[in-house]
Amino acid sequence: MLMAEVRAVDTRKRLVRMDSLSIPYDYLVLATGATDSYFGHDEWTEVAPGLKRIEDATRVRWHILSAFERAELATEAAERRRLLTFAIVGGGATGVEMAGAISEVARQSLAKDFRRIDPTTARIVLIEAGPRILPTLPKNLSIMPSAR
Repeated sequence: MLMAEVRAVDTRKRLVRMDSLSIPYDYLVLATGATDSYFGHDEWTEVAPGLKRIEDATRVRWHILSAFERAELATEAAERRRLLTFAIVGGGATGVEMAGAISEVARQSLAKDFRRIDPTTARIVLIEAGPRILPTLPKNLSIMPSAR
């Protein structure tokens, strides 16, 4: 991964220009960043880290993997269930992507890594205040395949 400051984009020549180099591209996505939204509840930042920085993503990853490890050590079924339940608030693109990523970790990456728990039983709850997930996309993309 290259960390540099973009100075210009030459769309005619298809080049991204930085201080010391220019990188050619076929397709360019400009992800200029944004700020995390806690829906007016900034106190949630302590229990719900953002995903805008590598440090944030690393912290979230650690919490997810740690929950599986703690569930493996838990002696009570109710505690295991609690530890293997992941609640995601926000059914926009980021929330849906996070739900999918946790599901992939549980059902593929960690599926055979534990002796006392079955990671594939992890419960992922996607919470959206609006009438449907992915509200900025066409409605047919928010319908679950089983509901079609």
